[in-house]
Amino acid sequence: MDNTSQILERSAEAFAGQRVLLVNPVLDSLCNVLQAKWRLWTWDFAVWRGLSTSLEADALAFSHLCPEYEELDAAILVMPKAIERAEYALAQMAPLLAAGKPLFLVGEKKGGITRAERLLERYGAAPEKLDSARHCQLWRVQIDRPVPAFDLAEWTRHVVIELPDQTVELVSLPGVFSHGRLDEGSELLLEETASLPRGRVLDFGCGAGVLATALARRNPDARFELVDVDALALYCAQETLRLNSIDADVYASDGLSEVHGRYAAVVSNPPFHTGIRHDTSIAEGFFNQVTRNLLPKGELRIVANGFLRYPPLIESHIGPCEVLRENTRFKVYSAVAPG
Repeated sequence: MDNTSQILERSAEAFAGQRVLLVNPVLDSLCNVLQAKWRLWTWDFAVWRGLSTSLEADALAFSHLCPEYEELDAAILVMPKAIERAEYALAQMAPLLAAGKPLFLVGEKKGGITRAERLLERYGAAPEKLDSARHCQLWRVQIDRPVPAFDLAEWTRHVVIELPDQTVELVSLPGVFSHGRLDEGSELLLEETASLPRGRVLDFGCGAGVLATALARRNPDARFELVDVDALALYCAQETLRLNSIDADVYASDGLSEVHGRYAAVVSNPPFHTGIRHDTSIAEGFFNQVTRNLLPKGELRIVANGFLRYPPLIESHIGPCEVLRENTRFKVYSAVAPG
């Protein structure tokens, strides 16, 4: 089991037989090992996909919003990577707990759990660290004050993106990639004016939907499909498309798990590279898989950090790779599948 699950197991007596909400669960066997009446909320489609075979349908939710579960005895948040996503989740969890009920926060020390006291003190006067092991911490606070009902509008950010040829109204939620702004990589990709092939176009790892929105306007003969693993990103993408009057399909996918058929083009600002790691194995796996989803002469167009050695990987799986645009940090690559 994951380290966070192991530290929860060390406090099994606090959850045994209780009706417990677990948010942002890890894909492991915790819910089978620790006997509680579990209700799970995840925004990660890969986790939902992995846990759905072992949990009842009404016990597991994949959504941008937490279901309004009733009569909870406790709630646990597994610390997400983004602190703002933790705040977003806690704001939905706390109103579901009656006064005196415990709200737990568990996570790795390198993953932001050191901020637990600040995150929990708005819901109770005395947050306490219960355990520390395996580079993780478990914190608890007793709800001791009225908690306002969650209002999605208060967490939704609307941003107007001005491009040379159009204006895009972007909808964003906490933890969605480049929350509330246009990131430098996507901006560079959108500077490229070359048309995309007509037909089906896949926006892989769509985030809030800015790429598909702008490119759909420029390529009226293209039919866009947007996929992401994050439920919040999918909601934002749908709202962005709606506000900009773009008709496209949006759906969840763990990588390319739910992507079927072939496309005239695949565009992406891919979420393969994090931090300072130079591991390109995830990207290589994507390049290998996406070939089966490209039509003959179909185009892959992506933006990536310039120092990553993507061209040899792209060429080994798809075809000759050219740099369409570049700046000091990013490069836009294009490769066309053999015809």
